[in-house]
Amino acid sequence: METSAYLNAVRDNAGLLVEAVRRAGLDAPVPPCPDWTVADLARHQGRVFRWISGMVEAGAQEFVDPKDLNEQAKTVDPLVWVEEGAEQALAILKKADPEAAVWNWLERGPAPGRFWWRRLAHETVIHRVDAEAAAGVASRVEPAELASDGIDEFLQFLGARKPIDGAERLAGSFHFHSSDVAGEWVVVFASGGVEVTREHAKADVAVRGAAADLELFLYNRRGSDGLETFGDPAKLAAWTEVIAF
Repeated sequence: METSAYLNAVRDNAGLLVEAVRRAGLDAPVPPCPDWTVADLARHQGRVFRWISGMVEAGAQEFVDPKDLNEQAKTVDPLVWVEEGAEQALAILKKADPEAAVWNWLERGPAPGRFWWRRLAHETVIHRVDAEAAAGVASRVEPAELASDGIDEFLQFLGARKPIDGAERLAGSFHFHSSDVAGEWVVVFASGGVEVTREHAKADVAVRGAAADLELFLYNRRGSDGLETFGDPAKLAAWTEVIAF
């Protein structure tokens, strides 16, 4: 996806997130994040907006500790904090060069900054869904291409996670297949770690459905109901218990 599409996703989903925060109220619980209230969610996302855009603006070549932002978040109304954070992030990323090197945690060093355009888009999507869950609003990830890209990013990060607690329960292979836009992935758990490939192949467990539904399933924001599933139900259930976001 182009960085302009990621910016559009940040703008649109940040607006929906703020709307859901207002509707839910700051004291409401966030069902997908049991330890959080909506205020906690708004503080977190506002901090993410500032942390990412701050690193991009500074061209950070190493990790920047967000602890100062954590303290700032405590002094500002959470709704104002998240709304102004989104505005700041959009303004900075709109004028920044996505090819300029910025540190990211996947590379553990400087790499093209476009990583953060993508990361912020999907972070905003998922936490918008969380805010809407708190407000009792049904969620949908649109367009489907954005959801498919979110699946691709999620599984890319999964392949980089070492070790994964409980991974022995997932020994074998999983095939995830988007039914409405292009996207197929095979995830293999073995003693050597996790391998993720983009391909069509048979697996021990298969899950197929619209990209939006598949992404929210992978992020534990919905169950497998309505998705086509094949293989061992216990192993599929283990996925949702072991692979958490």
